[in-house]
Amino acid sequence: MAVGEIRSMTGVRGAAAVFVMVYHFELDRIPSDGALSTFLNHGYLSVDLFFILSGFVMAHVYGPSFLSGAFRFGDFLWHRIARIYPLYLAVTLGFIALAFVKSSQLDIGPDVFVSNVLMLQALGNWPSIDPPAWSVSAEMLVYLLFPVIGLLCLKSSRTAALLLGIGALLAILILTLAASLHYIGSTISKGLLDLIAAPFTLIRCLAGFTLGQLLWRLHNDPVAASFASRTSIQICVALLALVALTQPDWDFPIYLLIILLIFCLSTDRGMFSGFFASRPLHFLGDISFAVYLTHYRALGVWSMVEGRLGNTGFVIRNVVATVVTSMVVIGVSWLLHVGIERPCRQLMRKGSAAFVRKPAA
Repeated sequence: MAVGEIRSMTGVRGAAAVFVMVYHFELDRIPSDGALSTFLNHGYLSVDLFFILSGFVMAHVYGPSFLSGAFRFGDFLWHRIARIYPLYLAVTLGFIALAFVKSSQLDIGPDVFVSNVLMLQALGNWPSIDPPAWSVSAEMLVYLLFPVIGLLCLKSSRTAALLLGIGALLAILILTLAASLHYIGSTISKGLLDLIAAPFTLIRCLAGFTLGQLLWRLHNDPVAASFASRTSIQICVALLALVALTQPDWDFPIYLLIILLIFCLSTDRGMFSGFFASRPLHFLGDISFAVYLTHYRALGVWSMVEGRLGNTGFVIRNVVATVVTSMVVIGVSWLLHVGIERPCRQLMRKGSAAFVRKPAA
């Protein structure tokens, strides 16, 4: 376990990756009304959980050095690149190669290729070669603002931090209201915050990242942490979340409950922590980035499995296809994690450390 790791937060990241995977597998395949459909259609909000969680984790890891003045932006940025870029690039290039093998031609313009390789697609509405990767691009762009966000969130007065949090929540609320009035959004959206075009993607990411930073600051308050660690409070949050997920157009209340969920997990105590820190969910958390990047292209596997079930009942076909394809994705993701993601991250970080230690000529 990494120093300073909150295991339950790793676990919730794994659960969220599985939720968004199932959301894509079942998209448009189950009846459009009903509690189950509404529940699954909220799976896209896992991305907002990633944004909030990322802000918290970055503050948890780098906040102390930031507050002490020892923070070095170059090291931070290099570590984030080492964490994200090798697997992102391998998967992106892999999908390009698969597309070429399949059709012997590439329907990708130079601007799309360059923007994807440089992770800039969220900045200019270039399509992501790997569709879910728009959020990775948005998050990488927000990392560039980390010194400013950290200054505002972690070193400001309580009043300023409160106003910043209210501003971030208002930004999310305005997006949901604008989408409900059909001012923004698209015909393929499955929820009011299901916004995957600039500048809304960056607003979602920046607001979530900011709220995550502020949660870390609140997490250090012993009174607030003690309240959030109570099993009764965590049960209430879980029940409210289950109800909210089955209600259409409750995207903003669900967003608030995601914030509460992460705050409860940050205490590393109580019912939530025990569940999400379990070995299966922690394992999924370790490979969650690979699951997130690869699952969308497994839709072909899902269709193949579903087709081979012939005249079997609709529900059985869906469940079996989803379970089998999920197992395939998890297996491939584990191989990518141990074969590319983890060794490349370690190699890049060791190389950086060796360069720093190298004496001047």
